[in-house]
Amino acid sequence: MSIRLYSWPKSSASGARWALEELGVPYDYVVLDGAKREHQTPEYLAINPNGKVPALVDGAEPYFESLAILLHLGESLGRERGLWPSSGAPKAEALCWAVWGTAELRFYAMQWVYHGLDTPISYAPKDRSKATADYNHGQYQRLLDMLDARLASREYLLGDFTLADISPASVLLFVTLLGASTEGRTNVDAWLARCRTRPARERAGD
Repeated sequence: MSIRLYSWPKSSASGARWALEELGVPYDYVVLDGAKREHQTPEYLAINPNGKVPALVDGAEPYFESLAILLHLGESLGRERGLWPSSGAPKAEALCWAVWGTAELRFYAMQWVYHGLDTPISYAPKDRSKATADYNHGQYQRLLDMLDARLASREYLLGDFTLADISPASVLLFVTLLGASTEGRTNVDAWLARCRTRPARERAGD
């Protein structure tokens, strides 16, 4: 079975590539040229009709959206490698934390970056909303507290590392690269340092 991951550097596809490296499976990494709009060609839109990265083709099955790709890899390859729970409460927790990382943490963190920080991807000052920045920063802090409490008695979200860690870790690695921080949450800091230095993550780059 062949796996192809379509992406470009410094994108939301970094988590999918990290997951593939953790799984230790062979895959082809296809770098699209955004400037040439290779993500809008008919061939690519047949794989990802949303016209964004990432996309993954596993055999004859195409997947788009980073979370969908992560969950597919967990279910199809992660269980046998000890990187995704097979059943019971651990599987429920893995699903919930993976979705939380994208649906909650990523959403609020990025809205704060767009409106509240001065970064290469932030809105122009005239287009920023202080009310939006303040609200989303408050939500971001609430989520950091939630994550910090979860990590108070464990090294990773489920105790040992699983692919569920990749979803929130990828978000925080990206926004801290842009200049955000974990704002003094020491458990989150320690966890993020462990995630950042995992050999598979270093091989994946981004």
